[in-house]
Amino acid sequence: MPSHKADEIHQKKGGRSATERDEFLRAAWRVMVAGVVDPRKLVFVDECGTHTSLAPLYGYSPKGDRLKLSVARNRGKNTTVLASITLEGMGPSMAVEGSTTTEVFEAYLEEVLLPDLEEGQMVVMDRLPAHRPNRVRELIEGRGLELMYLPSYSPDYNPIEEAFSKIKQILRRACARTREALLEALGEALSAVSLKDAQGYFEHAGYHPTAHLL
Repeated sequence: MPSHKADEIHQKKGGRSATERDEFLRAAWRVMVAGVVDPRKLVFVDECGTHTSLAPLYGYSPKGDRLKLSVARNRGKNTTVLASITLEGMGPSMAVEGSTTTEVFEAYLEEVLLPDLEEGQMVVMDRLPAHRPNRVRELIEGRGLELMYLPSYSPDYNPIEEAFSKIKQILRRACARTREALLEALGEALSAVSLKDAQGYFEHAGYHPTAHLL
């Protein structure tokens, strides 16, 4: 049976509709990557936006009274967290003011993430334009790593999405109203993602470490 590199899973012109193509690529990913690659090698990367107006979505009030939650009117500039996750938990992360640009993402790779990785690991990310310049591939493969892009519209294949959900819950409870307080809360939230959490997120996304220990 011919072997294929994981990054060879890409869209080709054909008779399928866009939806059918997406499902075909998702199925191919499940077979060729999630079902084959040792998840201990996988490093998932993504971004999460936050700001200084986050507040709890739920609270408590006396029975019969309406719950009131106060939220700051001025949310300030958006802060973007560039982060990674492996089976061992959250990896090197970086927070920047504003959105992710090509320059920001390349700086994150070169100065923060890649120095912490080992040859043979696989860096997995979505198809955000900032993730796709040739320089990104050069930086990753130049360190003896492999680059893989998730199928389009497949956040459920990225374990970091569940981690971001937990992180945002913690940030809402923190109610940070200054950037300094937000950054401090971010550090605490990232540290709160445990080894057990990470392993569960990988399982939920379809990557089963126990299958590779047999």
